[in-house]
Formats: sequence, C-alpha cells, structure tokens
Amino acid sequence: MESCVYARFALLRTGLFLYTETDTGGSHMKKEIEEKPKLTVSCNVSAEELLSFLVESGQLDLESAEDELRTNEMNSILEKHKYAIYVDSHGYWCTYAPDPTKRENRRKFRKRSPEELNIALYEYYTGILSKRRYRSVTIEELYPRWIEFKALHTDAMTTITRLQSDWRSHYEGTAIIKRPIVRLRKIDLDEWAHRLIKEKELTRKSWINIASIINQILNYAVDLEIIGVNPFSSVKIKNKHIFKPEKKKDSLSQVYTKEEERELEKLAWDDFNNRVKTFVLAPLAVLFQFETGVRIGELLVLRYEDLEGDYIRVQRMFRRDTREVVPHTKGTYGERRVILTSKAKMIIRKCYQYQVENDCPADGYIFSINDDPLSYFSVTDLYEKYCAKLGIEKKTSHKARKTYISALLDGDININSVREMVGHRDESTTYSNYYYDRNTDAEKVRLIEEALKL
Repeated sequence: MESCVYARFALLRTGLFLYTETDTGGSHMKKEIEEKPKLTVSCNVSAEELLSFLVESGQLDLESAEDELRTNEMNSILEKHKYAIYVDSHGYWCTYAPDPTKRENRRKFRKRSPEELNIALYEYYTGILSKRRYRSVTIEELYPRWIEFKALHTDAMTTITRLQSDWRSHYEGTAIIKRPIVRLRKIDLDEWAHRLIKEKELTRKSWINIASIINQILNYAVDLEIIGVNPFSSVKIKNKHIFKPEKKKDSLSQVYTKEEERELEKLAWDDFNNRVKTFVLAPLAVLFQFETGVRIGELLVLRYEDLEGDYIRVQRMFRRDTREVVPHTKGTYGERRVILTSKAKMIIRKCYQYQVENDCPADGYIFSINDDPLSYFSVTDLYEKYCAKLGIEKKTSHKARKTYISALLDGDININSVREMVGHRDESTTYSNYYYDRNTDAEKVRLIEEALKL
C-alpha cells in the first residue's frame, strides 16, 4: 500500500499521471497516461517498478517523499482543528477534539511537546489511533458495548437476560475471549466450539443459543471495521452425534393430569367464593388459563374490548421485567383469536358481576379490580399454593398452557387450529414442546388393555 502511495507521489513529482489498479478495495481504475515531451511510459509498467526506477536513478528521495506527504496531510488536518491549544500549569501541551462517546462530547489531549500533540491529533483525526486500538481489542472488551447495542434492537429484555446468563456460564474467564479479535482464525474458533460442546455436553438447542453470542459479536466487529470478515461464520458442526441427545421431559412433570386439574379447579372456586385473596379475581384467572391456554403475560391484560362473540382477541402482553403493557404478543406471530368455551364465558361473567357489585371498573381489564393489570405474582403464587395443597410437584402457569394444548390434541382438534389459537409459528413447536400424555400410569395400563383387546 505504502509503495503505491509513494509511486503516485513520484508520478506527480515527475509530471506523469498514472492511474492503475489499487490494493485498497479490489477496484480497478482506468489507466491513463499523460505524456510530457521526450518522456514515454508504457502502460505495462507497474507502480512498484516505476517507484524502484525513480529511487535507484536518484530522481526521488523516498524518505523525503514520505516526510513531505505526512507533513502536508498533517498541516491540512490541523488547519481544521477548532479547539484552542494551551500549555497547562505543569508544562504540558493540551487541547480537545470532538468525541460523541464522551460525557461532554469532547476528548482531552495532553502531551509533553507541541510535536507530540500534533502527532496525536493527526492519528486521532485520521483514525490511526482507533485502528491501533482495534488491533488489540478482544471479545471480552467488545462484549459490554455489543450487549448495549443488542438491547437497542429488541424490546424483549428476557432475551438480554438469557444472553447475559449464557455469557457468564460459557464465556467469562475463557481464553477465546481474551485473544485479539484480529488474530482469531477459523481453526481456533472451530476447536473452541467442538471442545465446548463435548466438555459441557451441550444439546443442539443449547449450542445454538451459546454460539449466537460469539457470532453476533464478531458480526458487530465487522460493522465496526475491526475485521473484514467474521471467521466464525464458516465454522460448521457437521457431526450431529456430538450433541447430547434432546430427551423430551417426562409428561407428568409438564402437564396436569385430569384428576389434578379437577382438584385444582375446586381449590380455585373455593378461594374465589370465600374471598381469601387480596387479588380476588386471580383464582378465576387461573381457571380461565386452563380454558384458553393463553400465556400468563397475555392473561393479565385481557380486556372486555377484546371479546368478539365466541372468541377473545389476544393482542397485547404484560412484561414482568419492565412492568409495562406492550401492544403485541410474544414473538412475531402477531395477534390471534381464541375460542371461548362455555366455562370460559361463565368465568368472564363472574368477573364482571363482581366488579359491578363492588364498584370496580367493569370496562377495562377482565381480571382486575382497578385500572391496573392483575398482579403477575398473584397468579404464580396461586399455582404454587394449589400444587402444595394437592401434594404434587410444583407446576407453573406455563404447564397449564401445555395442559390445554395436550387436551385439544387428545380431542382430535385440527393441529392448525390449535397452532393458531396458541400463537405458534409452526406445528413442530406445538407437537415437540407442548404435547404431553395427561394420563397417569394406571390410566395408561387401562387404555393399553382396551386397545389390545381382540
């Protein structure tokens, strides 16, 4: 690169103007020759060859050319410097330069001599200082800046929380994040990836989540022009057997059995009828979830205006981490309509009746007795309480959603209808992650006996 610069300078000094192929971006410029009298240059002469000829013939002092180029460029840059230059009480030469990353939008420079100050300003304005700093930047150093950048591009703070958790578990303290990014090779990243998968016995799903961090950080490094290409993009895990097999969880830990659901329903109605909760409509919210399969964040902010005959429109959700109501549901599925069973309609009537009789708002949130959404923990605490009373392992509201989905599929409801009502993008999610056997072991034995009868 430097030889080409000196060659162009040499051509200017000799009166020749040669535009030839550059090595900065792979672009090709038109070759032109403007001849001076008595001097002819073939288009086949390269910049390097011309430079060598001029130096050897004594027509060009390479060192002087470099100094002159640098001096001219430095003077041009410093002429545009707007801040005053002064000497402080300790004899240091000082000034400022614009820097939007600093609190006062400016960066201070303090050097022992005016020459050192000029060089520092020149390197800062030309980006040499940044490039020098970037040559040593590591994934560890870039991570805080990237996570802030990531947070700007998502409104799902749970995603940020998961990324931070994966970073602490799988990246902090490791050698790969301490190596300068510009020195990371594909082979280094390939070895790191395969070693991590084996040592941590990762499933394919876990690996995808973990790998997204280093991949996105290196893409971010490309955007910052620290590197030209993300070396991790070519790392492939070809052997699928390297991953720990994804074992589907035990059914009875993921859904409520039919008997458990019946007993839980009795407890919820007892709580509501005896007004034992501060959030008196929370037990009805629990019952409603078993009838509709809505997510808890959606359940809390259902409104009367969402009712449409035999349907309820699910179009917003409550964020537990930020305590805000957002005008969309989880993921990219968008709003959806859920069929209301006769029991679901009865639960809504009970809520309305209570609100009217107790002078509560009866035109806003269905399960609230004021203008705010129902408390998140008023619902989760009930699930924990009911499981404890039934003497079963703790099962969350999300498992009530799985119970709803499993019941519909057991009842031969069309998979596409189920998928649409619960807000899944594809059937595989519904089948793989939400469909479980609700029968106890004794019921399975009976059903298999029936099925095998001649």
